[in-house]
Amino acid sequence: MRKAFFLVLAVLGLGACTSLDCSVDNVVMLNVSIPDTLKDDTLDVYTIVNGKDTALYTNGTGITSLSLPMSYSQDADQYLFTFTDKAGVTSTDTVVIGKTNQPRFESVDCTPQFWHTITSATTTHHRVDDISINEAEVNNDQSKKHIILHLRRD
Repeated sequence: MRKAFFLVLAVLGLGACTSLDCSVDNVVMLNVSIPDTLKDDTLDVYTIVNGKDTALYTNGTGITSLSLPMSYSQDADQYLFTFTDKAGVTSTDTVVIGKTNQPRFESVDCTPQFWHTITSATTTHHRVDDISINEAEVNNDQSKKHIILHLRRD
């Protein structure tokens, strides 16, 4: 009886050592604030990876903020912000976010997160008048606004 008790205790103890405690909040996104509301304009956002564009956000109206994925291995991410007004006139701004990539491991059994430090933010100036870095550290805290885009007032 005593051996069975210790055997059960040992099995439970070993099981506790291998149980995974991976973070549920594993999302790391670039949060963009657009305080100059788009009003009636439509916003589409694309990213350029290996020379090809991929849609990240489409047909948004009245947008004041959005979250965009960041790459894990590139030193800079390139986004295309395409604005279409009510008359159908389209203008596209290229936004380039320079950054560092830091892998973050909670456990060898868990998928790593990549946190980033924004080192630069540039844009063309078709519809976007100015871009600024509000919070350089990009991690899994979704409450922070990292980049602020100020639009031209036409």
